[in-house]
Amino acid sequence: MKSTMHPAKSVALLALAAAVLSACGSNGNGSASLAGAGPSGAASPSASSAASPSADSGGAASASAGDQPQVTVEFWHAYGEGEEKVLLEQVIPKFEAENPNIKIHATRMPTENLEQQVLTAAAGGTPPDVMRMDNTWVSNMAKQGALQEISGFPGAQDILDNSFKGTVDTNLYQGKYYGVPLDTNTQVAIYNQELLAKAGASEPPKTMDELADLARKLKAQGKYTGITIGGPDVWNFSAWFWTLGGRYTDDAYTKATGYLNSDASVKALETIQGWYKEGLLSPPITGGQPGTWEGLRGDKGKPASYMMIADGPWFFSLIGDADTKGKMLPAVLPAGPDGRSHSVIGGEDMVIFNGAKQPDAAWKFVQFMTSTDIQLLMAEKTGQIPTNKEAAQSPDLQNVWYLQPYIDQLETAYARTPSANANKINDAIQAAFDSVIRGKETPRDALDKAAKKVDGFLGE
Repeated sequence: MKSTMHPAKSVALLALAAAVLSACGSNGNGSASLAGAGPSGAASPSASSAASPSADSGGAASASAGDQPQVTVEFWHAYGEGEEKVLLEQVIPKFEAENPNIKIHATRMPTENLEQQVLTAAAGGTPPDVMRMDNTWVSNMAKQGALQEISGFPGAQDILDNSFKGTVDTNLYQGKYYGVPLDTNTQVAIYNQELLAKAGASEPPKTMDELADLARKLKAQGKYTGITIGGPDVWNFSAWFWTLGGRYTDDAYTKATGYLNSDASVKALETIQGWYKEGLLSPPITGGQPGTWEGLRGDKGKPASYMMIADGPWFFSLIGDADTKGKMLPAVLPAGPDGRSHSVIGGEDMVIFNGAKQPDAAWKFVQFMTSTDIQLLMAEKTGQIPTNKEAAQSPDLQNVWYLQPYIDQLETAYARTPSANANKINDAIQAAFDSVIRGKETPRDALDKAAKKVDGFLGE
């Protein structure tokens, strides 16, 4: 693959890196990595499964199997400590054993201002070969010329075809793919089983209408709320808006007018606004307390007051089985008008940089990391949800009692709008949602205004 960078793209990257520096590297909207981000601070020592060369990341070093030159692939990631341990002690040694002419030089990067660090490295001509990247960054990095489009790599389409569609879409920029999905997460409904029973149900509701009815029964008891939306931001609000029939853009992510402000979208927002006016929504929708976890579980001697929240698998892994199993019940979100529910995609992608010294060897590592065996290994050892559908549906993962609803939810989950202006788009949508919930605008007026803004951002 071609690995040189056009001078104009390098200049553009330098300008963008400077802009990101001035903005302190903040991307807002809950867009930070949601699966296994490492701690901020200094990068961990670069490492390979063996003592790999660290000074020269490229050329021929020594003869190896089949007289192929030995090369070193520079791999940046932000895995947490436990995930990195599995990477260094199990994953990379297996890859290097299967590919004796390739060494992986893995560096755990500090998460603070990481996007700016990557832009600076790309602008300066010193990017890694390959990176595990937050999936909300890919479109912007592609626009700046930092990433290689993947269609020319062997087997790229096979990886995309075997991944959940929502995870695939996170790699889009102007109709082309600039990465492949690596690991993912989403939100499902999590019910407090005691309060679900108080509402008169023995199992989770199947539809949004059923959920609203249960919420009304709880409200009548005077001290509970039945529906918790974590806030008006796109991470927390999207699943409800989409499931109730709303859309942000067309399928190609090129136009918002006619979609974000369609009759179906207006009706979806009217429904949620109606829930709020009726008192069915918990306080976090407007930043109130208790927080989502505290309201669901109870906190500081106060009993639980929220029947359900929507959240990711970290809720169970961080709290632990002792306080969740048999008490908290995960389930796919209740279905909307189309008979399905549509949650939101989080996670990370694998990308190869323009300027990579070893793009072909890096691609072999990408293929390896997205293979069924390695996706299963990482899932079993670290709890990461595979993007590889074959791995995700493996019986080997059924011993993680809370995981199946997340995998089922991924089948119909959507990506947040993949765009170089994703943060601006998300801000515009969030402002519309917040304005409606707080009674400042009607759903129609707010969505009309937001659609015009989003069209402008999509056109830039």
